Amino acid sequence: MNESSLLAKRANYLPSSIKPTLSLLSAGVLALTLAACGGGGGDSRSIGNNPTPSSSSTSSTANSGWVAGAYKSASTFDNLCAVPRTGFSKFTGIAFPDKKGTSLDEKNFLRSWSHETYLWFEELPDLNPGNSDTPQTYFSKLKTNKTTSSGTAKDAFHFYEPTEDAESWESGITYGYGIHLKVYSTTPPRGYFVAYVEPGSPAANAGIARGAKILKIDSYDLVNENSEAGLNALSEGLFPSLLGAAHNFEIQDAGTVTSRTVTIQSAEVNTSPVLLTKILETATGKVGYVVFNSHVEKAEDQWVKAIQQLKQSAVSDVILDLRYNGGGLLSIASEVSYMLAGANVQGKVFYEQIQNSKQPKLEPMPFWDVGYYGNYKNLDLPTLDLKRVYILSSGDTCSASEAIINGLRGANIPVYLIGDTTCGKPYGFYPEENCGTTYYTIQLKGANAKGFGEYSDGFVPSSLANSETLVQGCRVQDDIARQLGDTSEALLATALNFRANGSCSIRTSGKLQKQSAEFVDGELVGSEIRKLLILK
Repeated sequence: MNESSLLAKRANYLPSSIKPTLSLLSAGVLALTLAACGGGGGDSRSIGNNPTPSSSSTSSTANSGWVAGAYKSASTFDNLCAVPRTGFSKFTGIAFPDKKGTSLDEKNFLRSWSHETYLWFEELPDLNPGNSDTPQTYFSKLKTNKTTSSGTAKDAFHFYEPTEDAESWESGITYGYGIHLKVYSTTPPRGYFVAYVEPGSPAANAGIARGAKILKIDSYDLVNENSEAGLNALSEGLFPSLLGAAHNFEIQDAGTVTSRTVTIQSAEVNTSPVLLTKILETATGKVGYVVFNSHVEKAEDQWVKAIQQLKQSAVSDVILDLRYNGGGLLSIASEVSYMLAGANVQGKVFYEQIQNSKQPKLEPMPFWDVGYYGNYKNLDLPTLDLKRVYILSSGDTCSASEAIINGLRGANIPVYLIGDTTCGKPYGFYPEENCGTTYYTIQLKGANAKGFGEYSDGFVPSSLANSETLVQGCRVQDDIARQLGDTSEALLATALNFRANGSCSIRTSGKLQKQSAEFVDGELVGSEIRKLLILK
């Protein structure tokens, strides 16, 4: 298939009135609190940090021209900015489209765009854009105030971020040390552990690995510090605001009783979405094991390489480790699902998209069998033609990862879930960039080929499965003390045992494996805005 026909085919799945990216987000933002009195925010890179609002002049309410219930087209105000940018995006190379405007223009754009595309537009408050709010603060109020039957917010997914952050993430670039943290307590005595590190990153080069506990940063005690100055220093050390910033980390490696100190320097880090591909020898055949951490564009090439390796080794099953995968491109989720199941899902529906009554009906998205990015763009994707898939999960398994679970099940591919309940991201949105800020508002809900898509409480590993949120499998806590790919690590060991005999019990050295109290539950540190499902 040539590039023009492929693009035309994929364009059928997008409304022409909306920019071609779609994201799915969770309820709430992870508050990285270093003390009981600490604050949370929209970005876990620092305590209480929110994206910086753009500079804007205060609008005059009297001169705003606002008439309740009357809306001009959002295109009337698109890219009219109080402080226009000049030049080009360093990630996309595209010139900034900004034109000279006002803060009122920016808010009028958000008001009209929300009314046109918000899934529950009938429930939006109609707020005078001539108020003194910044555009970002104004946007934060443009959502339904209704609650669910349980009393929780109906819309807990509303947020914005600097466009540069959105573009860097989609390019597979992060800033820092390459450490992904898992936190078992944010209040003293705190437990901050390394979940995994990016290959070739400053942390990897310093010999830091999964399971290491961070004790001190620049002489400040991460476990017990509670002064304001200390908390600020720890926050800056964990999530440096500057590239090239060097900090001293005292860590205790997994399985040791002594500590060591290393100096690591923040840098631009290229992520490895397919972190590990491994062939496991078992009594009933070879099993492939893949750690998949992010649905970004470059994941496609890495997945093709992984599938080719697994196919050459003639694996009979695959264990897909999604425990730390917060989501990303829906196209990648579709491609991964196809590469695993192949002929068993080819031509079937992967994902249905349901928008508000103002928007056109979208065609269902199929399981994509042709590459869309990188070296395999427009080429047929390799497949394993699996008839079942084992998936390792946690509360950090979100959005595009959940779409894999739901999409495969909708196509009658049995999925076995080993780990914990997934995070639950059933709604979607098309990110909208305007004047240097990217806005996310709920614009659709999705479903699989069987019409199921309401999994706001996540998918649950269960002894008894149903066609909705209960998935046959085993409840197991993340085993941070063992390396990913170690066959004695709790999730992987349980998956192998379940595959062999259907049992969720595992034994290590003749004893039932138990986790220490220090490693019960825990949450992966990462901004919730990175838990996305994006359609391209």
